[in-house]
Amino acid sequence: MPNLALVSLLAIVIAIVVGFYKKTNVGIIMVAFAFILSLAYGISTAKLFKGFSVSLFMAMLGVTYLFSILQSNKTLELLSRKIVGAVNHRNLLPVAMYVVGFALCAVGPGAIPVLAIIPVIAIPVAFQARINPVMLAVIGQCGVFGGRMTQITPEGVLVMELMEKQHITADLFPVWLCLFSTSIIMAILCYIWYRGWREDDLQIETTAVTETPKFTFIHWASLAGLLALILCAVVFSLNVGMTAFVIGALLSALGVGDENKAIKSIPWSVLILVSGVGLLMNIVMESGGIKLLSQTLTTFMNDSTAASVMVITSAIMSFFSSGLGVVFPTLIPACQGIVEQLGGNISAVELVAMVVVGGTVAGVSPISTAGALIMSGVATNKQAEQKYTASKMFIELFGWAFAAMILCFVMAIVDIYSLFC
Repeated sequence: MPNLALVSLLAIVIAIVVGFYKKTNVGIIMVAFAFILSLAYGISTAKLFKGFSVSLFMAMLGVTYLFSILQSNKTLELLSRKIVGAVNHRNLLPVAMYVVGFALCAVGPGAIPVLAIIPVIAIPVAFQARINPVMLAVIGQCGVFGGRMTQITPEGVLVMELMEKQHITADLFPVWLCLFSTSIIMAILCYIWYRGWREDDLQIETTAVTETPKFTFIHWASLAGLLALILCAVVFSLNVGMTAFVIGALLSALGVGDENKAIKSIPWSVLILVSGVGLLMNIVMESGGIKLLSQTLTTFMNDSTAASVMVITSAIMSFFSSGLGVVFPTLIPACQGIVEQLGGNISAVELVAMVVVGGTVAGVSPISTAGALIMSGVATNKQAEQKYTASKMFIELFGWAFAAMILCFVMAIVDIYSLFC
């Protein structure tokens, strides 16, 4: 029979391609492939299930459950509106939107739910202030990117777990710093490209801005729960997922959140995606597929180009697939092997950072999460249809995805990231 390492790697590629073209959850396809391979190669079910990370699943489930409560009771939306409303000068709105995206993402929910919130806030604000809505939404998403890698976000938990499995020091700070610096530069370039200091020439009829509602007991209790999660996870090093469940249960008991609505709002497709990838990736690792992937990548690398090749690889994958669900769990396990193949002269942490950076910033592509949400948000305003057509935005956002890839490639090739790692 064909080599299992090669077959399992091909299965990942096929799953991504099929998922993209058929709009099917890649995780479900990977579960199917993992089971088929286990039957074909005599892998026991018990060994197959070792690829399912209970700790990661519970962390993601707990955090997304808590933030579904905060989103359903409008706490996150109201907090964002108050932050933006505190800005009196239109030229400071891009800064405020970046800060909102960064803060909402960094405090725990991660990029997936916040990427959906930012366009909802940014686009109406842009029309009201006569600022280019695509610019303000992209800058807001850059803020989300910048806050993605903290110890309490699902992405941060996943990356730390993947690093520990490869015996890499699970220090997120240099990874976060690489991503944060890239997101800042990308936001600045976006502002310059659209000449954000100028008024947009699209005439939009806007209603008067109503006063932002005041926080009620529900919102204050929700914010207290959010603060408690941060303190418990960062200061006391308690398990993020279990702590989130406790806080979510308390909020539900207090009548602060609608449990049924929160459960329905959990991004189950993302959880299935990550879990499915884990099952197939376990077969890849057990069969030596990661070593094969590392050897293949190192044919294009040397000590000076390893970082740039890795960031390009992850960015291209992110054009069509999820960074959290596919790019991170596929490429991070190969980082330590690449370091060994190249004689240990490069930093494994830097390679991990390159996977995270490329797999994140290129997500502004219109066929990825961030870009698709921007398109749908702008399209909801019928008066903007003629200028901001779907086809124009599609090309524009794809241009930003390529620009993001080139930006991180240049930063890698001139060794800016190595300063942080």
